[in-house]
Amino acid sequence: MKIPTPLRIAIHVILFLCLLIFLGMAALDAMAQTPRPAMPGQEAPFAGGQSVQPPTASAQMPVPDSIVDQAKLQAEGEYGTLVRPRTSGQVQEVWDYASKEDGVYTTDMCADCTYRVRTREYLVTVIELPRGEVISAIDIGDKSNWTIAERGQRRIAVRPHGYGYDTSMAVYGASGAVYPIYLRAEGVNSTNLPDLVVRIAGVVQIDKSLSVPVSDATAAGTNVSDAVTATATVPKMKIDGEDQVADAVNGLTNTNPGTPEGDFVAEAKFDPNALRGWGQYKLWGDDDLEPVTVFRDDHFTYIRFGDKWKDLELPTAYVVVDEFDELVNTRVQGQTFIVESTQKLITLKSGFKYMCIEYTGGA
Repeated sequence: MKIPTPLRIAIHVILFLCLLIFLGMAALDAMAQTPRPAMPGQEAPFAGGQSVQPPTASAQMPVPDSIVDQAKLQAEGEYGTLVRPRTSGQVQEVWDYASKEDGVYTTDMCADCTYRVRTREYLVTVIELPRGEVISAIDIGDKSNWTIAERGQRRIAVRPHGYGYDTSMAVYGASGAVYPIYLRAEGVNSTNLPDLVVRIAGVVQIDKSLSVPVSDATAAGTNVSDAVTATATVPKMKIDGEDQVADAVNGLTNTNPGTPEGDFVAEAKFDPNALRGWGQYKLWGDDDLEPVTVFRDDHFTYIRFGDKWKDLELPTAYVVVDEFDELVNTRVQGQTFIVESTQKLITLKSGFKYMCIEYTGGA
């Protein structure tokens, strides 16, 4: 009997599906006989109940996602950033406007004064004691944020480790004098010029007949200050009539204690009767530097800042000579800022701040 064509096609399809089902069952059975990967330290079981140790367990460890993510980034050229302690763009622009004299501050030795020093990060400041002095010891309030190093017998190098803090330093001299120093650290973007060199002007004398030389006392562990103080001498000056100074002078008793004999400042006699000029000065500039009163004598100009004194960063003084500013010596006595000039026009500068002081009185 002849089988119709549609039936033959149906039979062929059924046979083909049966073949596919048979092959699929065989594949599943083969997979069931294959052991699954084992973790390190585990055994891989076989279907028969036996087990063997996989040949390379470490090769089967899963890869952490963090390594995969990092590898993808590195393939794109992304390797992360490095944190560095200093970057570009930190040039101290305040120096673009500084004169050649800026950064050097000279002040006179004073038994009752604190020497104020402005430092800046990444810069070194050198403090120079009076001539004839020898450093015997140094104490600093904040050792962790400042580097202090002696540079010779009377020089100290100071460097802050950062900015935005301050401390004090006490320097003990072999003459018996103690130099209290206030240190302030400012950042690279400060509008104030730092002190690169601070000189304490004056002269001290140390008795050469000391029984124990300073170097030997230091080597032997002796307290040099105690060994020297008994025989060291510091020159003192006494000016006739100093007890008759008016209240306006407020402690202004002599011209420059400790300066060498024969120096002009030391020889200039202080005469209270020569003081004049109150109300005869014209002032203009920044309010922060405006003094309470200004007066003069035959040699110097005296500037009083009143309540501002405790917070004031002492300025640098200039006089106009042939239409150019020239630096002039200044010093401090008590709470009086002394400019060693009687020029009619004196300019005080501190960073970008200034104050012009013009004398309008007669000679």
